[in-house]
Amino acid sequence: MSLRIAAAQISHETNVFSSVKTNLDAFQRSGLLYGEAIIERERGTNSAFGGFIDAAEARAFELIPIMSVWATPSGMVTSETIMSLLARLTQGIRAAGPLDGVLLGLHGAMVTEIDDDGDALILETVRKIVGVEVPVVATLDLHANISHRVVDAATVLIGYDTYPHVDMAERALEAANLLDRVIRGEVRPVSELVKPPMAPTSQNMPTDREPMRSLVDRAHDLERLPGVLNVTVAGGFPPSDSADTGASVLVTTNDDPELARRLGGELARQMWDRRAQFLGGVSSFEHAAVVISKLPQSIEKPLVLVDIADNPWGGSPGDSAELLRFLLAERVRDAALAMIVDPDSVQACIAAGVGAKVNLRLGGKTDDLHGPPLPVHGCVCGISDGCYVNYGPMMAGLPVDLGPTAVLACGEPEIQVLVTCKAETPIDLNVFRAHGIEPTSKRVIALKGKGHFRAAFEPIAGCVVLVEGPGISGSDFKRLPFRKIKRPIWPLDEGVRFD
Repeated sequence: MSLRIAAAQISHETNVFSSVKTNLDAFQRSGLLYGEAIIERERGTNSAFGGFIDAAEARAFELIPIMSVWATPSGMVTSETIMSLLARLTQGIRAAGPLDGVLLGLHGAMVTEIDDDGDALILETVRKIVGVEVPVVATLDLHANISHRVVDAATVLIGYDTYPHVDMAERALEAANLLDRVIRGEVRPVSELVKPPMAPTSQNMPTDREPMRSLVDRAHDLERLPGVLNVTVAGGFPPSDSADTGASVLVTTNDDPELARRLGGELARQMWDRRAQFLGGVSSFEHAAVVISKLPQSIEKPLVLVDIADNPWGGSPGDSAELLRFLLAERVRDAALAMIVDPDSVQACIAAGVGAKVNLRLGGKTDDLHGPPLPVHGCVCGISDGCYVNYGPMMAGLPVDLGPTAVLACGEPEIQVLVTCKAETPIDLNVFRAHGIEPTSKRVIALKGKGHFRAAFEPIAGCVVLVEGPGISGSDFKRLPFRKIKRPIWPLDEGVRFD
C-alpha cells in the first residue's frame, strides 16, 4: 500500500517596515490554489510543488495536495489572513484522513500580527493535527530567519542551496526523499541550530560568488560525511525584525546530536569570520553615470542597472521612479526599465489608448519612503494583461500576472518603461519579451531587484551595476528603525562577539 503524504505551500517574506499590510487579497493575487488544481499548474515547474510531484511519481506515494500560495514580499501578514490560511490548511489535512507524512513549502521569514514567527505557527498548527509520530518535513528559503521553534516543530528542515533560488524543485525533491526514509525507519533525524550574531545584507549573498560560495561548498562537503543528512546555510532576512532575525546554520544528522552540534558550530564560525565580505557591492548613481557615459555606441551586451532599495521581493512597493528619473537626466539611449507599479497611470494609459500621448505623475504614491512622483510626458506604445510564463532558470514554468500593464515611451532619447498594477521583481527575460521588448538589443536594462535577477539577466549582461535609491530594501540598515531584532548584532552594533 502506497504512502499517503499531504503537501502544502504557504510562503511569505515579510518586511515589517513596509506600509502595505499583507492581506488575503495579496495571496489571492499571486494565485491561491487548492487540491488537484495545484498538480495541474505546478507539475514540471521549478517550484516546491514541482519537486513534491516529481518525488511522488518516482517513489509511487499518494500525494494529497492541500493548498499552494505565496505572496509578493510586503508588510506584516494580518491576523485575519493568517487565521484564514491556517483554517483552510487545517481543514485540508483533517479531510485527508490518516497520513504517513506531511511536506511543506515555507519561507522562514513570515511575520504576522498574531505571531512574529509565522512559519513556526504554521508548523505547530500542523503538528497539533498530525501528532508527534507523523514526520513533517519542510523546505525553507535561503533568506529564512530560522528559529528554534521551527526546528522543534519540524522533523527535518531543508533550506535552498542557491541564490538566486534555482533549486526550489531540487530541494523539495530532497525533502520528499528524506521524508520517505524517515517513514520507513531508515533514519532518525536530529538537528542542531547555530545562529551567529549577524544579520547580513543580501546584495553579496548570491551563492555563485564569495562569501556564500565557500559556505555552501563546505555545507555540501559536510553532507557527504557519514551520518549527516542535511546542512543548511541561511543568510536571513533582516527587515523581518524579529527576535530570530539573522543568519543560521542548521545541521541534521542521523541520531547523532553531538556531530550536528560540532559541525554546526564549525560552519557558523566560518560564516562569522567572513562576515565583512557580505558588505559593499553597491555603487552610487554618480558612478553609474560614469559607467554609462563610457559605453560604446554599439554594444554587444547591455549594462544591467539595478535599484536594490525598491525591490518588490524585498518588501518594497516597486513604485519608485528614481531609476527613470536618473535615466532621463542622463539622456540614456536604448534603455528599457522594469518596472514602476502605478495602477492609476496604467488606467490613464488604457483610457488614452495605444499611440496616444499622455502626461503622468508616475510612481511614488505608496508612501514617502521611495521618492516622489515623477512628472513625465510619453507615448503609450502597448497595453497588455501583464501575464506571461517564466522561461527560467528561476521559477521556470510558473505563470506571472502583473495585472494590466502599459508600455510607456518617454524622454529624449526614448526610454521604454513597463508600468504595472502589481508589484513583482523582474527575474525573467520574458518580463520584457512578453511586452514586445527584446532585452538583448538594449544598451541599458534597468531593473528593481537585488540578487534574483542574476539568474536570467547576468548571462546576457556586459556589466551589472547595483545602485541604491530611497527605499526599505537596500543595504543601508541605518534607514530602518529596528525594534525586535536581538541585540547586539553585526553590522548594526559595534564590538559584537561570537563565542
